[in-house]
Amino acid sequence: MNDKIVVAIPCYNEELTISKVIVDFKRELSEAKILVVDNNSKDQTARVAREAGAEVISEKRQGKGFAVQKIFDEFCGDVLILVDGDDTYDARNVQSLLLPVLNDEADMTVGNRIHSKNEGAFTGSHWLGNKFLTKSLNFLFGTKLRDMESGFRVIDKKFVNSSALLAGGFGIEPELTIQALERGMRIREVPIKLYPRKEGSHSKLNAVRDGTIVLYTIVSLFRDYKPLQFFTLLASIFFLIGVLLGWFSIRDYVHTGIVSRIPTLIVSGLSMISAFISFIAGLILSSIKRRHEELLVILRRSSK
Repeated sequence: MNDKIVVAIPCYNEELTISKVIVDFKRELSEAKILVVDNNSKDQTARVAREAGAEVISEKRQGKGFAVQKIFDEFCGDVLILVDGDDTYDARNVQSLLLPVLNDEADMTVGNRIHSKNEGAFTGSHWLGNKFLTKSLNFLFGTKLRDMESGFRVIDKKFVNSSALLAGGFGIEPELTIQALERGMRIREVPIKLYPRKEGSHSKLNAVRDGTIVLYTIVSLFRDYKPLQFFTLLASIFFLIGVLLGWFSIRDYVHTGIVSRIPTLIVSGLSMISAFISFIAGLILSSIKRRHEELLVILRRSSK
């Protein structure tokens, strides 16, 4: 794909909506390449997409994250537009997402769905779950994002060429966001319109299962990208447990001269040791991460 702008649509069982999505984006971006990644659809998604004028490739590993990885592997353009194939996003919003990237004002723009005008397009669990997960990411990474889970994004080729995505499922959106943040990329959120799913079209998202996967992805990436903060937090938890349990044994000894809570004292000691080990692990991994980042900078400079 050598086109300047590529609209990539990861799809699983979207035969009812994919044609309209393709037609809408062709209308808005007549010069763009439309690519559909069929992720083992059981219906006629691939056939309908080809008939609508899109190029279709397949990804056999099941999961949205794997489909996005396939897109990144195949991409050779200048700007990548990621959008879902369920026709819940308004293609007319693509211009406001695209311009900041084309004008070099942002490296990634994200369609922000979390505002009052879109409340009716979400189920209650999805609305609350999205806000909770986004706030969790903001707390851990010190950001002020509003919609981490949006599937409508415009991405500059610099990020595509420098990223290594690993999430296989719905954890792909937080991974995209966090990798961009860690690489110093400029992220801009743009309010967009969201529509409810069409009748007969069903969401593949399970609020509890996939929400747990996304939260696990956020915590895992926090551990990987900020090891000192992660293990210091873990050490603090162990330390507080050790102090709390140790206090009861010390209090008993002060009052009676006898240590009557031997198991509690042992657990307290083990917690204090765990706190020390966790903190040292954070220091070591943080140092390794820094050396790795320095190596990446040297490699980028040498490749110019």
